[in-house]
Amino acid sequence: MAKIYTSQSWWQFPMIRITLALIIGILLGKYVLVPYGLIGTVFTASSLLWVFNRRGRLFAFFKRRWITGLSVQLLFICIGLLLYKKSIPADIRISNTAILLETPVKKANSYQAVAAMHQTKLLIYFNVHIPVDSLNEGVEIQLFKKPATILSVTNPGGFNFKQYAATQQIFHQVYLTKKDYHIISQHTLSITGSLLQKAKNYVLKTLHQYIKNNRERGVAEALLIGYKAHLDKTLMNAYSNTGVIHIIAISGLHLGMIYSLLLLLFKPFARFRQLKFVRTFCILFFLWGFAMLTGAGASVLRAAVMFSFLLLGEQQNRPHHQLNSLAGSAFCLLIFKPAFLWDIGFQLSYAAVLGILFFARPIEKSLYLKNKFLQMSWQMGSITLAAQMLTLPLLLYYFHSFPNLFLIANWIAVPVSGLILYLLIGLLLVAPFSFIAIPLGGCIDWLLLQLNQLIQKTASLPFALTEYIQINGWQMLLIFVCLIALYQWLLHKNKQYFFLAAGSFLLILGIHSIDCLNYSRQKKLIVYHAPKLSAMDIMEGLGHQFVGDSAVVFNPVLMNQVVKPGRTLYRAGKPIKPVSVELKKPFIISSNKVVLVTGPQLPFPDLSTIPNLHLIIVTDGYAVPLKAIAKYFPASLLVFDSSNPLWKIQKWKKEAERLHLRHYSVPEKGAFEYNL
Repeated sequence: MAKIYTSQSWWQFPMIRITLALIIGILLGKYVLVPYGLIGTVFTASSLLWVFNRRGRLFAFFKRRWITGLSVQLLFICIGLLLYKKSIPADIRISNTAILLETPVKKANSYQAVAAMHQTKLLIYFNVHIPVDSLNEGVEIQLFKKPATILSVTNPGGFNFKQYAATQQIFHQVYLTKKDYHIISQHTLSITGSLLQKAKNYVLKTLHQYIKNNRERGVAEALLIGYKAHLDKTLMNAYSNTGVIHIIAISGLHLGMIYSLLLLLFKPFARFRQLKFVRTFCILFFLWGFAMLTGAGASVLRAAVMFSFLLLGEQQNRPHHQLNSLAGSAFCLLIFKPAFLWDIGFQLSYAAVLGILFFARPIEKSLYLKNKFLQMSWQMGSITLAAQMLTLPLLLYYFHSFPNLFLIANWIAVPVSGLILYLLIGLLLVAPFSFIAIPLGGCIDWLLLQLNQLIQKTASLPFALTEYIQINGWQMLLIFVCLIALYQWLLHKNKQYFFLAAGSFLLILGIHSIDCLNYSRQKKLIVYHAPKLSAMDIMEGLGHQFVGDSAVVFNPVLMNQVVKPGRTLYRAGKPIKPVSVELKKPFIISSNKVVLVTGPQLPFPDLSTIPNLHLIIVTDGYAVPLKAIAKYFPASLLVFDSSNPLWKIQKWKKEAERLHLRHYSVPEKGAFEYNL
């Protein structure tokens, strides 16, 4: 066995093999309908095969090691299948009672909370005028209003909230006023839940007391415990555009800093054999306590499990390999929650760590610097580059942009944020002593202000971000292949890797060229779902022209969430005036279609003088003459955009149905797309 272990490197990574098998099983469970009978048969046969091969001589004439390996792989594939099937709730019924799982969080126009309802969860929005002091975690309420199914009201290429909510076991939502619910009782929290709630309240109270600026306090709350209720969205957008969003989105970086601090604090314990167990227990206690306090996100849990593996291996004096520990952490998380496999944070976290393990040292060694400060700077830069290597395809696929200044921004922001994190921990410890806490809070406030200003100035540079990058799943996989093959070629100078990288790159360009050719012939109108606002894009070829409220254009958050995903999806990133589509208010006229846009600022024409009309877009609550439309253009389609109140849309829909007019409600069904 020892000879095999040293001669065949893959024997050193058993956790990688069984984790891959588990992932295959979870994927089969989601995308392939596998009956329970087949799963049970394969599971039983694999178990018997493994037992007989280990204990008996039935297969002595085989080289039996591959049989054992195959049986174990099949076992874990079956386990992955069963875990995924079990994770899907069997009961999605609506109940008239719900138990709050968290204290309501203030949003723009309401308070939001998640509650337990049967085997699933319910998303509750409380009216902003409701006193939420009595609505704490564990409160059971009776509902006098029926929860509604979460609908997929999305924009092209935009965030699918229904799909995301389903991964969190949330399938229904409800908006409650004071008369829509009644408090039944207060359930006693578990000891752990109570302690975590008290710790969270203490952290928020301390930060509110000693950090005076609201914007900086919001960043401090996100940096320390991942609390984002007070985080400025514009500032968050700047952090994202500079590639340092991981600083305020609690990740393995934060837990790594905490872990390093704990190792330093408990270093004296390691000298005494009797206190070694106490040291391990204390580090694990604080490590997992911090992970739970931050909300136990996928990336934080990955780091917590991995550091636990490393620490326990050290405690038992057993050799460990970082790849095995990484695979072991993924295995534990997927056993606990198979849906983590589709969590973007989970994917990015593991891609970043794998990139650091494989690429950081070779990148660092590629440049030798005598100066110690420059050497340390390059070491930090090499880690950032290595982490970016394998996260790049995922970032391009999910976020369709690339922060060009990520290296410089991380080089400054990571050490500064680390210093701020340690100072924030110190602030929590000295909070009872105001004569120390007040100047320390002022120092943290100033540091956060400087960091925020630096990030915003960097994000405002015209070359800081490359936008409108659209790749499909195949291109993402090809980028992975290209990067890994290029790295292997630079490392080993093997021509096969060079040809593999070149071939992958040519395939990526080929797919991109075909897509651009197809979209260059498009003529499309998109009416976006922008709450309480009007937003439309006329797309022709690879360009666009915006029509709608200027409030959308001057709001970077709305542009990123509502408009840009559609332009990216259809490759229409260039702000040009369409050539053959004429915008002549109140009409949008193409060679095939005529669209009428109505609104308070747009004169409604005499329909009897118009030769043709295919589409009518109603904006800003403008009352259109439905009877006249039914008389002159009964085949036209009415589109009510998001600037119209819902009660008016409901009224118009009833009248349109009575007149046999077709209609489409953007606030209820999502963005409307129309080929011109």
